[in-house]
Amino acid sequence: MKSVFTQSRQLMMITVVVFFISLINAGFVLYETNRIENDAKIINYAGFIRGSIQRAAKLECTHYNSDTIIAQVDGAIHDFESRKEGFEIKKFDTLFYNILAELKTEWGSLKRAISDYRAAPIRKNHARLIDKSERCWSISNRFVLICQKASEAKLSFFEFVFIIIGLNIIGVLIIIDQIRSYVRFKLEFLATHDALTGVFNRYLYDTVIEQEIKRSRRYNSPLSVIICDIDCFKKINDTYGHKTGDSVLIELAGIISEQIRQSDFLFRIGGEEFIIIAVETALLNAVALAEKLRIAIQEWDFREAHTVTMSFGVAEYTQIDTPAALFKRADAALYRAKEKGRNRVET
Repeated sequence: MKSVFTQSRQLMMITVVVFFISLINAGFVLYETNRIENDAKIINYAGFIRGSIQRAAKLECTHYNSDTIIAQVDGAIHDFESRKEGFEIKKFDTLFYNILAELKTEWGSLKRAISDYRAAPIRKNHARLIDKSERCWSISNRFVLICQKASEAKLSFFEFVFIIIGLNIIGVLIIIDQIRSYVRFKLEFLATHDALTGVFNRYLYDTVIEQEIKRSRRYNSPLSVIICDIDCFKKINDTYGHKTGDSVLIELAGIISEQIRQSDFLFRIGGEEFIIIAVETALLNAVALAEKLRIAIQEWDFREAHTVTMSFGVAEYTQIDTPAALFKRADAALYRAKEKGRNRVET
């Protein structure tokens, strides 16, 4: 009797210990989940810096002002540099901040090259601008890779934790598996969606447009893209503040999402720039859709910002188009819409 009681008590103690170990591990998993979500944010911002560097150089080369983008990149670099909450990185810390310092230096050189090109848009300054933008992009790309490696290192350790929890108790394994699925879903969502508006991001656009072009070639079906850009968005931010500007972006994403078909795709590809992949849609129908969106946005009351307009560039896929060529034609149409007075559709 005593032996049975002692054994039962020992089993109970082991059960309690296992239970508390499981709780500790579960708490650790939740902690790591938040850190991984934070890593996704860091990767997003690092990717934003990389993309914005290219966009700033592109705008300047086409004689468009990129001050808004420059200010955004400066802000993101400052947030990393000052270790603002949510911008810290725990793995590869020294290497991370060394590359950040190198990126900041090269970014300063690129800004000077932009300033020189604005003052004197000659071939020499243009070549220097291109060279500096390429070097700056290369460093920012290494910056993104370091962020990704830090996150991957945490994920590797995270998987080891799952094995330990599985050895502790089968029931906890089920809970952890649910958490793991949630983490993976969150990472995939954050990696393919814009953090502010919730629509798809530029990274996913590159994947989807290749798939849709292949499908268009295979079935000889029409395919169009619509690039739209908010008119005078910098003025909105300067007049009403960035919080109102963010609100405008969110509302615009909602308006466009409601107007397009479920088979179409909406992406945010820049600060105030969106792109729609209109599948099974010829040029005339795509223009009609763009005009419908233009009117809906023009007539929408954006509360504090009141009236907001957008310019649209439309292009239909041809059999000789690459994804880049199709984007370039739509982007050129968008620039024509801007040059002709904004709040219009061009093809």
